[in-house]
Amino acid sequence: MSQRHFDIAIVGQGIAGTLLGYFLEKYGLEVLVIDNHHQSAASLVAAGIVNPITGKKYVKSWRIDEFLPAALDIYDEIGELLGIECYTRANILRTLEKIEDENSWLGRTKDDLYAAYMVENIDASEMAGLVAPHLNYGEITQSFHVHFKEILKAYKNYCQSKNAYVDALLRYEDLIISENGFGFMDYSFDRIVFCEGYQATENPFFKDIDLQPAKGEVLLIRIPGATFRKMYKDHIFLVHQYEDVYWAGSGYEWDYENDLPTANAGKIIQEELDRILSVPYEILAHIAGVRPSTGNRRPILRKHHEHSEMYLFNGMGTKGASLTPFFARQFARHIVKGDPQDLIV
Repeated sequence: MSQRHFDIAIVGQGIAGTLLGYFLEKYGLEVLVIDNHHQSAASLVAAGIVNPITGKKYVKSWRIDEFLPAALDIYDEIGELLGIECYTRANILRTLEKIEDENSWLGRTKDDLYAAYMVENIDASEMAGLVAPHLNYGEITQSFHVHFKEILKAYKNYCQSKNAYVDALLRYEDLIISENGFGFMDYSFDRIVFCEGYQATENPFFKDIDLQPAKGEVLLIRIPGATFRKMYKDHIFLVHQYEDVYWAGSGYEWDYENDLPTANAGKIIQEELDRILSVPYEILAHIAGVRPSTGNRRPILRKHHEHSEMYLFNGMGTKGASLTPFFARQFARHIVKGDPQDLIV
């Protein structure tokens, strides 16, 4: 049987592979997706939070003024293609625990560069009776959370409908490299791009990348009768999922034995929930994922030094929901048009 030919193959269908595939197809390329549904991939576990103001000093996220409008436009585009809503707009309420925190927050609100992202008249009324009282709150706007799992499922179905999806693990030794391109199983393709998330640490073709994976763990909980829709930040995040179910997590673990949930991490999140919530809750699930973080917290857009049509797209890390749309568009442009400026982040 003859091989089916594609212009390019994407290995890994997390949010990076999904959005890159979307843009490559917009350029007219026939895209093959190869994925094995790794359950600890960050895209399947993350809440997809886009948060313009972060950290203890309340600083704007890197290049958020560029990334945020691009992300909204791109999620709207792919959502129209897939027939789904890709994100939910929701302000973030974050606790201010000390007078110093409150003063720092108020100082930021007077900065014109921050005004678009900070709410002047804070409304925490929907949390009344649900959480322990705090000195005060800061409220962030233009924030939202992305429906990663729904996007990945819908894009997979979209690719399968075109017979452009391979449900398999691509073992590096099984990749055929020739003067005419690449081959795997019953498929051939002119180009290949690896979007493997943290598993890229095992990729023999790109050995010098500064990937420093960080594990995070999450509890899915039910808070009976809860109706709050704003995201709530008090050391950990609470993010609404559906009905009275919420996502609760997650920390960073740089030194870990495996990608499975651990009893200790689950206990820590539960202790935080016991401190935060004033009402009963039920734990529905405990899940873990590994983020493809980098040492300099910048994404990796890489072309292979020897195989000119082999690429790596990775390193979106904790900001993946906001970074990936912008850089997927930029990297797709590089793959098609070859401008080296598009490799600069």
